[in-house]
Amino acid sequence: MSPKGIAPAHRPAFRRSAFALLATAAVLSVAACGETPTGTLHTRAGYTLTSDEIPVSVCPAEDAARFAGDEGLLLGAHFELRVECVASFDALPEGFQLDYLLGEHVNLYSPEPGYEFTLVQFAHEPGDAEPFNAEAGELAATLKIGDRAWDFDGEVPAPGAVYFTVAKKDAPITLEVVDAERTQTMDLRERTREGLIQALYTGKASVETEAAKGSVDGRTTQGSYEYWFDDWEYETVFYLSRDVFQPGTGWVAEPDRALLTVEFGWLHSASGLEWPIDPKKVLKVSGPEGELAPVSSNHSDEDLTDAVWRTYTLTYDVPADALAFTLNFHPVGPVKWPEEDVSLPLSGEKNHEIAASFE
Repeated sequence: MSPKGIAPAHRPAFRRSAFALLATAAVLSVAACGETPTGTLHTRAGYTLTSDEIPVSVCPAEDAARFAGDEGLLLGAHFELRVECVASFDALPEGFQLDYLLGEHVNLYSPEPGYEFTLVQFAHEPGDAEPFNAEAGELAATLKIGDRAWDFDGEVPAPGAVYFTVAKKDAPITLEVVDAERTQTMDLRERTREGLIQALYTGKASVETEAAKGSVDGRTTQGSYEYWFDDWEYETVFYLSRDVFQPGTGWVAEPDRALLTVEFGWLHSASGLEWPIDPKKVLKVSGPEGELAPVSSNHSDEDLTDAVWRTYTLTYDVPADALAFTLNFHPVGPVKWPEEDVSLPLSGEKNHEIAASFE
């Protein structure tokens, strides 16, 4: 006879202790009708253990079960997770710290023929990203090992969590995360990923450039009057960011693109003079595909004492892998004197070429 469905007789405690595992088949002697038949005990198919309270990596360092680099990484607007390791085996292997999951003195028999133990562990420290907080219905995930599935609503598997089950040999192992209606998937057997929001996997999120500094003079004659000013000094820093998602708006770029935002401040007026600039004319931004055309341009004003500080914001649609940009900033006149109804042409204007890199 071949009884099946024999599992450990108790629920394991999640603590570390030395123990002996019976991973080989156990032979039984059963008295029946004067004969002594033999049978094999197996851990039943579908037998499952999970825990998100394991403080270590259960897979040995440098073991082939571990994922290298970023091949186990998934990123979204509302989550970041990393697969630490995936392993399948017929008998519990040496070097794996499975006592944290199984407990002590566990009699865990081999799987029945055609099945194997399979485990997935997620990394304790997936990364250093700061995703947005998910609203209701924005985030869901599913981990599947063969026919066994774990569903997550409003979250993803916890850092360090371990999922252990008995599944068919070489059964598919997949992870799917749906974040604000965008789906990313990982085949944990093949170690492949699909649907990635590519800009999240390349480069930094924001950079700040060196300052563009200059000084101009203005002078004009109107009738018998001469108007002038000397040394209007400016110093402008550019702040750049690459976005794919904005709270309240949603996704602002396709999976293979990013929204590049350039922001800078400008002293629009002071001491009765105004120096208005058109940001689309005085600022030219170039990337790997050449000069970029702004998707949008707007500004906001801050009233100071006898002055107005104006902040300009321009956006550009760029490839997700574009990380290096060149800014040409050339502020031109004239400067206006509204009270006298005159415009003053400028001297000393110059172009500032500034490099910005997200690498």
